[in-house]
Amino acid sequence: MQTVLFDPGYSDCILGVSDNVEFMYSAFVQSSMPLKQKKFQFSILFPKLKKMLSQNVSFYLGCLLWAVYLKSLKNAVFENNPCLDTEFDEQTAYDETNFLIDFINDKFNKDAKYYINATYKKDERYITVLKTYNEFLKLNEGFKNVKTTADINLPSNLKVPSTGELKTIKQKIDEAISLKDLTKLFDVYELILG
Repeated sequence: MQTVLFDPGYSDCILGVSDNVEFMYSAFVQSSMPLKQKKFQFSILFPKLKKMLSQNVSFYLGCLLWAVYLKSLKNAVFENNPCLDTEFDEQTAYDETNFLIDFINDKFNKDAKYYINATYKKDERYITVLKTYNEFLKLNEGFKNVKTTADINLPSNLKVPSTGELKTIKQKIDEAISLKDLTKLFDVYELILG
């Protein structure tokens, strides 16, 4: 029986991001520095937060792309599923993705205007990815029972790519992992969510 990795290499790519958006942002918000210093600090954080936001959302897109690709393999057995036989805590499962949705929809632009008089123009695709990932996580109960590719449940809004498109998706995943740049995955966003 064919075996496949649960993680194609995404974790190696996100290890380079030492902090996630939520951690960095909450440290800034909770800081007791004077407003003038906060404005200066936000001017430094703004481009970093935009980059980290893109990387974080790209990771979730990567998970969806990988799942769509794996579903085409029919009944391959997963290697190294760290979620297997664990508890699925629905209360905390969506904490990070929901933070990112709220951050993109509201917080980031408000704070950009307040601190540095700048505008953050949100990418609607980010919201689609995060909401779809939340549904994916729920459908699979945190992947606690996912032993084979046949066990994967895909959200209804995901497209079913053709054989040629699946090959393109796999090549793009390999390229993004090789370059350690998951933002490249947005090149094939349209094949599953557009």
